[in-house]
Amino acid sequence: MLERAANLAEAIRDFSGVQLRDYGGAGGLKTVNIRSLGSAHTAIFLDGVPIDNAQNMQPDLGRLDVEDLETVELYTGQKSQLLQSAREYGSASSLHMTTAVPKARKTSMRLRGGSFGTVSPSISHEGRIAGAFTGRIRLGGDFSQGNYPFHVTGQDYDTVMVRENGDIKAFKASGGLWYTPTGGRYHLSARLYDSERGIPGPVYKQSKEYPMSLDRQADRSFTVQASGEQELSPTVSILARARYSRDLLKYLDISELDPSVSAQWDYDLLSTYVSTALGWQVLPWLHISGALDAQHDALESRVDASRTSLFTAVSAALLKDPWRASATLQYQSTDDGYSFLSPALLLNWHPRRDWEFGATVKRSCRLPSFNDLYYTNVTSRSLLPEKVWQMSARWCWDRSYGPWHLRANEELYHNRVTDKLIAVPNGSLFRWSMYNLGKVSIWGDEIHADISWNNALGIIARYSFQWAREDGKAFQIPYIPLHSASFNLYGALDSWRVDLKGFLTAARLTAASSRPEYRLSPWTTWDASLSWRPATRNSRLRPGVSIDVRNILNEQYQIVQGYPMPGISVFISTFVQIK
Repeated sequence: MLERAANLAEAIRDFSGVQLRDYGGAGGLKTVNIRSLGSAHTAIFLDGVPIDNAQNMQPDLGRLDVEDLETVELYTGQKSQLLQSAREYGSASSLHMTTAVPKARKTSMRLRGGSFGTVSPSISHEGRIAGAFTGRIRLGGDFSQGNYPFHVTGQDYDTVMVRENGDIKAFKASGGLWYTPTGGRYHLSARLYDSERGIPGPVYKQSKEYPMSLDRQADRSFTVQASGEQELSPTVSILARARYSRDLLKYLDISELDPSVSAQWDYDLLSTYVSTALGWQVLPWLHISGALDAQHDALESRVDASRTSLFTAVSAALLKDPWRASATLQYQSTDDGYSFLSPALLLNWHPRRDWEFGATVKRSCRLPSFNDLYYTNVTSRSLLPEKVWQMSARWCWDRSYGPWHLRANEELYHNRVTDKLIAVPNGSLFRWSMYNLGKVSIWGDEIHADISWNNALGIIARYSFQWAREDGKAFQIPYIPLHSASFNLYGALDSWRVDLKGFLTAARLTAASSRPEYRLSPWTTWDASLSWRPATRNSRLRPGVSIDVRNILNEQYQIVQGYPMPGISVFISTFVQIK
């Protein structure tokens, strides 16, 4: 999955229960919403270290590279790993990315290009440095004009327009150093991201004298992070992590009525994070751990702000076949007056090799961020924290019959949300309106089925039902579809592979109203790809090429109201690896 994904957003859109918020084109903001809880409830971790930035509590997924990742895992409820940081226990859902440790010396070059003037080059070199030390360095970029056509209709017009001011120029650089002694793992990495892009406003029919959004945004971020895990004895392990990041954001607000009038807004966010955790295997079937995290964020802008947060967590896990149970308690407090206790209970039963059952109960909290309080258009700065009770029950069946492999799983869940925070675009991607909804009930069902033959032919199907409504209302909360599904049919022969993917989303509402003008039509898209990557185990040169056709039926649709998505598009990727 990771080898064939153009970016991280594309890699995770197949997960059940995920709504990918995409504002169109290579430069469009991309965030992820899990089980109707909103993007800020999904914590993102890279090698166990949380990622934050100045624009959003959840960073734009388009910024992150997927090429060096070994795994991408999505957890709803809680990750079951025995030794974790305190931050990892508190989020309603979490996306964990693990960077692949270099094993052999090699140089990789990739070039991807296609529709709408899109070009994405990258080059990396990795290998063993000395002894237990390995390293990697990568340079890359994303460039796109973003000028795709789309069809727009209204009460008295029907026309084709071209998306304007959707261009992007982005440069990425990263480097990592690994040290893997006996019983330990240590990792130091740094990332630089520098971009300049247009911020297209919502689309509506208007005269040429009143142009679309001309706003511009520049981002520059630098992050350095370190992590280490060491076994102190056969039963005791220690974990330590740290991160320093600086995010600079410059926003040029250009008047649509008079483009000669503009205002620039500058934001500078410094963030420091440290964490330590200790795990002790008391008995062969009993493991306990404790963790302490601290994070300080300071925002310098026209309105300065800062927040210091402390996180503590204790956990106990019982591992006695066929049972696995864990209980955790996390406490979070901030110097600006917020505090919250987050308990969780996980239970798994594995009665047979091919059957597994589980249940989860958890309470979590999402605080109003700097983005909510200072970057957006809000009528009040007294936003309340959003509190969630999560309950779920699941089953999984996994069985092989000769060359056939069959897997099916289902998870039923209920989320009870108090003071739900809702973000609505207000003129551009930079200006939003935030408000609390009150109490929201979310009932859902996720079904996954996977059938494959000899890893050469297969079909994967996913379906998600989400009933998400504010108490006393007879309609869905904004942007949550009642039904969504995805399909992937694939076939592989020798060095060739073909994929056909379909994504279906039911109608959604764009505001807390059932009036027809607030209804977004359902949409279905199909993507196709053909790739060639020969097995050249004894050769120093490994080439590869793939052709991707997106939205092959040229569906005209919107994920967010006023932000049309591209129609049919074609991209070609070439790949060369030299050992």
